[in-house]
Amino acid sequence: MPRNCFGEEELTYLQEVIESQDAWRWGRSNFVPRFEEAFGAHLGRKYVHAVNSGTSANTTAYASLGLDAGDEIICPAVAPIFVSFPVVAIGCVPVFADVDPRTQIISAEGIEARITPRTRAVVVVHLNGQPAMMREIMAVAKKHNLKVIEDCSQSYDAYYKGRKVGTIGDVACFSMQQSKHITSGEGGMVATDDPELYKRATEFSNSGMPWYLYDLERPEAKPLNGLPTRGHFSFGHDFRFSELQGAVAFAQLEKIDQFNARRRELVEKIETELCNVAGVRLAYVYPETQPNYWVYPVWGPESLGCRGELNYIEVEYQRMQAMRQTSVGVPLPDYVQYVPGSCPNAEKSTRGAWSFFVHHSVEDDELERAIQTFKEKVKDA
Repeated sequence: MPRNCFGEEELTYLQEVIESQDAWRWGRSNFVPRFEEAFGAHLGRKYVHAVNSGTSANTTAYASLGLDAGDEIICPAVAPIFVSFPVVAIGCVPVFADVDPRTQIISAEGIEARITPRTRAVVVVHLNGQPAMMREIMAVAKKHNLKVIEDCSQSYDAYYKGRKVGTIGDVACFSMQQSKHITSGEGGMVATDDPELYKRATEFSNSGMPWYLYDLERPEAKPLNGLPTRGHFSFGHDFRFSELQGAVAFAQLEKIDQFNARRRELVEKIETELCNVAGVRLAYVYPETQPNYWVYPVWGPESLGCRGELNYIEVEYQRMQAMRQTSVGVPLPDYVQYVPGSCPNAEKSTRGAWSFFVHHSVEDDELERAIQTFKEKVKDA
């Protein structure tokens, strides 16, 4: 029998929404706030706000910091493009920092080398499910008065020194896209302990309307010259999460422990099969961390080719480089360069890189075929 992503639990909750005939963000089944409350308790953060995609979660998390146009946010050189494009979208400038070549994860040294008077924040991506070295990163952030966003889209329930990732920085963001540890098809979350960040996140993702939860006081709109206003108190987008997504997410969260256990089984199989293969390096695990892999990274001979998402060499960043401004027209300082050679460790880390999909829906025979294919490629390299 195939291991499906969804089951009877999701169908039961979806039926409840459909029968209510009320599927928007504030539908009468209340699955969205139920999910937010449950996820906050699971993660260990005071405020959670669900949005319609992981990219929206990143955008909302950055916007919650109250930054100004032209402010710089340091991003890892290796990460999905969904990490840096939202920086551009809010009028800020992405500055790419080098990574630890053993993990492709942003390093404290890489961050410090990119700090300028315009730097306001840093995005830490716990890539592939491996927690970053947060103590060193937080020390650099404190030294330079930087906000820290943790991107946990690939790292649900991973631990750094006994703390879940997403509970260490100022604000965290998560994705619930189909491939993630839990999914609502598409979806995302922003989590923080700071009520002001939560308020800004809520407004930004709701076209400036302050529909707060957690008993936080909401401002009220007053007529202007006798004319009505709905109360759009700040600029924002409509990133609302629907009751249909909330129902699925709520059911998925209830099953996350069994999903995580299955991922560990798949990782153990990979490590057992490849630990003695000449020329293969398994995933590097930082001390006092407990990964929860989204994909399992390995490295083989460089002749396997180059794999990795180097944002600054993408076509759109090359256009920005040529125009000397971001996609929304913010000028790039002379020291911001999106060119090959900018982050040598990141570029080196793509050589011979490979990964195995360890989603909990993957069957044993699927993984076995992938492992054997990789072994053959290594042998022929």
